[in-house]
Amino acid sequence: MSRALSSLESFANLSESMAKAASAQEWETLVQLGQERDAILEAMPANITPHLLPAELPLARDLIEKCRQLDAQTTSLLGERQNELRVLLREPALA
Repeated sequence: MSRALSSLESFANLSESMAKAASAQEWETLVQLGQERDAILEAMPANITPHLLPAELPLARDLIEKCRQLDAQTTSLLGERQNELRVLLREPALA
């Protein structure tokens, strides 16, 4: 397994953990996981494709799509929480 694919797998695992933390409303854990994931992203090349073996490309695409879906889930949960906090603080909700 290439280093690039290993990094993508770690990134995906952290994305999944972040979605779980958001679902459980474990906000401090979510922040910590986000920082770990950001560190992986910083170390990855902007164009990862040349760093992958040809046989790894389908799995890499699947991992990237999984991360996109997990990020959408996490973002949605964060938006819900922000709206809850706005109600508590009597601020207008964002659309």
